[in-house]
Amino acid sequence: MSDTLVQPLMQLFADNFVVYYKSHGFHFNVEGPTFSQDHGLLNEIYDFLWASHDDLGEQIRQLDKPAPRSLKEILDLSDIKESVKARLDNKDMLVALSADFDDLREDAQLLYDAAGSCGCGGLETLVGDYLKALSKLHWKVKATIGKSFK
Repeated sequence: MSDTLVQPLMQLFADNFVVYYKSHGFHFNVEGPTFSQDHGLLNEIYDFLWASHDDLGEQIRQLDKPAPRSLKEILDLSDIKESVKARLDNKDMLVALSADFDDLREDAQLLYDAAGSCGCGGLETLVGDYLKALSKLHWKVKATIGKSFK
């Protein structure tokens, strides 16, 4: 049972951390006329991702596996691309996070489905709550960049 869950859990753990770090870096570097709104939204995002990171790491340990201990391990596991541009405007930051949220949702959905198939209700609930909160934050990001309707 736990082997079925370890890979998708580690993937979500790593991707969540990279998006956490990216959103925190963006938080420090927003500027311009929408500074206050964007700064606050990014704070909300990185607070959620940081709290989720701890929960995900504890789930790895509950499966009797070691959680990654280094940034190199996390970056090796993650599919999320780091932000490489020296400067991005606020909208580009949020567009990048919106794409990252799509990846996090995909990771979390795979883990949610695997947890359900294995009868791991606690993990399934944790990931379901993660998906619910992530969806709300993603909606806020898309609405902020004017892309909430397709």
